[in-house]
Amino acid sequence: MKFSDIKTSAVICAIFGVGLLIFFSISGKVPNRSDLTKIEGQIDWVKATGKRGDTIRFKFKKNDKHLVYHSIGRQTSKVHSVLAERGALISVLYDQTDSHSPPFDENEYYTIYEVVQNGVTVRSHQDLVEKYAANSRLAGWVGLCSLIFSGLLFLADSRQNKTN
Repeated sequence: MKFSDIKTSAVICAIFGVGLLIFFSISGKVPNRSDLTKIEGQIDWVKATGKRGDTIRFKFKKNDKHLVYHSIGRQTSKVHSVLAERGALISVLYDQTDSHSPPFDENEYYTIYEVVQNGVTVRSHQDLVEKYAANSRLAGWVGLCSLIFSGLLFLADSRQNKTN
């Protein structure tokens, strides 16, 4: 890398770090259990999506809400198996105030924060709170490291300019 490129790399690294710190400050917040809405019944369809099939989309019979279980919660294959089991009574908790529409899909999806099958908790609200928080902390640490690395690049650039 040319020393003239160091300053550009440092700026890009700093912008990336600030972006991750902003993401860290606004992400990872799971609604309180009391603020979530419960749906219970049998599953109409379930589909694994995403690059690695680690995002689970599904819908209950007799309910128009489309729901999603994100890979941040881990154990997606277990959740998929539970949701795909015919005749099982499933209940989930979701945030009815927060939905999103993936590209090329006209449906709105609501993130779920607890999965229970036939009265047995498969993924608890507390488990997902911990997973989302850990994911958010990771973004914060990467952002902080990026800012430190950016500072080192700026320092190297200033030292190079002093010797010229």
